Amino acid sequence: MELPTVLHRQVADDRVSMRLEIHPDLAWFSGHFPKRPILPGVVQIAWAVHFSRESFAYGVEIYSLDQIKFKRPISPGRQVTLLLARHPADNAVSFEYRDERASFASGRLTFSISV
Repeated sequence: MELPTVLHRQVADDRVSMRLEIHPDLAWFSGHFPKRPILPGVVQIAWAVHFSRESFAYGVEIYSLDQIKFKRPISPGRQVTLLLARHPADNAVSFEYRDERASFASGRLTFSISV
């Protein structure tokens, strides 16, 4: 899977904040959409899953995706912050993509297996 560049990562207990650079040459922008490319929502979820597994050692399977909201499109060449908050009692992670002004997308991932 093609990933963004992690410019900065800050870890504090059950929270991770990552500054991501969304390169314009990522394959995800090809054809989505030709005149005004945006990062597909499914890619945003896949990255949240990837970085949640990496940060909190969760297993492979996702039990559910909840409260998924896409509020603003993420365009090529942008830097965004991905915030992850682990909820150990539920094997869940809430995520949010944002910049200094507002949120792009958010949701909650529940993992079926914890390692």
